[in-house]
Amino acid sequence: MRKTAISFFAAAALLFAAGLVSCSDSSSSDGSSGIVDSKAEASEAEKAVITEMNYARTKPAEYVTKKLQPLVSQSSGSYLTALNECISQMNAMTAIGELSYGQGLYVAAKEWVVEQGKGTSVGHQSGWDSRIGKHCSYTTAGENIAYGYDSAEAIVIALLVDDGVSDRGHRKNILEMDNHGPYTHAGAAIGSHAGYGTMCCIDFAGGYADK
Repeated sequence: MRKTAISFFAAAALLFAAGLVSCSDSSSSDGSSGIVDSKAEASEAEKAVITEMNYARTKPAEYVTKKLQPLVSQSSGSYLTALNECISQMNAMTAIGELSYGQGLYVAAKEWVVEQGKGTSVGHQSGWDSRIGKHCSYTTAGENIAYGYDSAEAIVIALLVDDGVSDRGHRKNILEMDNHGPYTHAGAAIGSHAGYGTMCCIDFAGGYADK
């Protein structure tokens, strides 16, 4: 099964493409309002994605030792290059704070999973930051999407390694590198995708408050 991942980052009113992949679906730019109950609860698998990211953020060297270093002997080519780069950066970084669960961010992410998962297209919704803004206020926001991975560990490792993404935009969102962030909250939604089997959308925000 094919697997891929894409990311975007936004600060205030500005949008920066971190994985220059455009969304080819036909969703309207104002989101998929009404398809997800605002009180819908994240599953344990979805909450585990935030837990996994927090492990990488708060104990980067330990995460490298336990999760990334064992992959080196199994890897080659561009993946190995990206993996070693990630290992080097995480070993050198200072730990950053945990992300708290954001209900509005979860609903925003779930909306896109439900909508996009019906078809085979990949990418971010046009006006994805406005979709987040329907459910919460924020000063900084970002979004990562991974396709074809069905566990929190696999999703987060794929986004951290970021093989095939020239500027490593997913990694930068998770680890708040190169002016991505700062983030205080996240919501992760997992669901089916007609093309890749599964997809996971993660929305991040700083200066966060639910509406």
